[in-house]
Amino acid sequence: MKDATIEAIKSGWRHLDTARAYQNEYVVGEAIRESIRKGYITSRNELCITGKLWNGHMKPKDVAPALEATLRDLGIDEINLYLNHWPWPNVHAPGCTGDQRNPGAVPYIHEAFLETWGAICKLKKAGKIIDIGTSNHTRATIALLLRDVAAEERPVCNQMELHPLFQQTELRRYFESEGITCTGYMAMGSPKRPSRDKFKEHKSDLDHPVIQQIARECDISAGQVCLAWAAQREKHSGGYVVMSTNSKHIRENLVPATQDLLSEDQMLRIDGDSTDANPGIDANNRLIWGQVFLWPEADGNWRLLWDDSQVFLTPDGYQKFKTSWNAHHAVQLATTSGRAK
Repeated sequence: MKDATIEAIKSGWRHLDTARAYQNEYVVGEAIRESIRKGYITSRNELCITGKLWNGHMKPKDVAPALEATLRDLGIDEINLYLNHWPWPNVHAPGCTGDQRNPGAVPYIHEAFLETWGAICKLKKAGKIIDIGTSNHTRATIALLLRDVAAEERPVCNQMELHPLFQQTELRRYFESEGITCTGYMAMGSPKRPSRDKFKEHKSDLDHPVIQQIARECDISAGQVCLAWAAQREKHSGGYVVMSTNSKHIRENLVPATQDLLSEDQMLRIDGDSTDANPGIDANNRLIWGQVFLWPEADGNWRLLWDDSQVFLTPDGYQKFKTSWNAHHAVQLATTSGRAK
């Protein structure tokens, strides 16, 4: 990771996307200092650094220490963009399998999240953070947040899964209508993602016939086509993060951010326009299901993480739902032969 980060900075990358959960902030900090020593950049101020508050640090008292640890490990005094990594405080063990569940996991509870967000805003006011944002938030959670915060406390960015086979157009446009920029992770479909996040239902962006055909037309890689779509979509309104440890790919992945590689026609073939002539290739192919974050009342259905059907305003409201759900679930188990087994 250190070598890859140095290579990226040397090649011209200036945005470093980090997170406490990646467990490598100190290594990235070493890479930044070495890049300065080697003259690839003159100071840390040439970089835009994103950090993220991990789920396990969402208690208000834990937010400041978490940021301080991030700043210390990265070797910086302030961070350009600090994102709340997920909407709920559910944690999982590093490297766990997809079957792992935290029995204390909970759905989004707005009152609790506002306390976390308030602690983040205090750090912004204190000059530790330049801009604040969210990651993996849904329309309902963002709508509640925007309803209840002051203008200077609004998120400026939401990082979310975005790639040609999972375009989230309606949700992106909602965020952008509220002045929130959407940056996409898994921009190439992340073929090397952990095995717990691979399912037989998944499709490959890089192998899609339209992506392959456009790559041939432009004489670029399929990965560059995906990144070019991310950079050019919706009149260049968003962006992407992408990871590689391969020097050639590090340089290739930067090109779509510096020049438009796709024509309007090629973008239309990927985007579509809701007509039979131009259906586009969006397949609602979500790769990160988030099943390791499920709370008990989700009953194993990962879609409830994303469809806003279990979003609560207060802890009391969630507790009432939980009590009702447990009673209903007990009856279901007792009266359904398949479940009773």
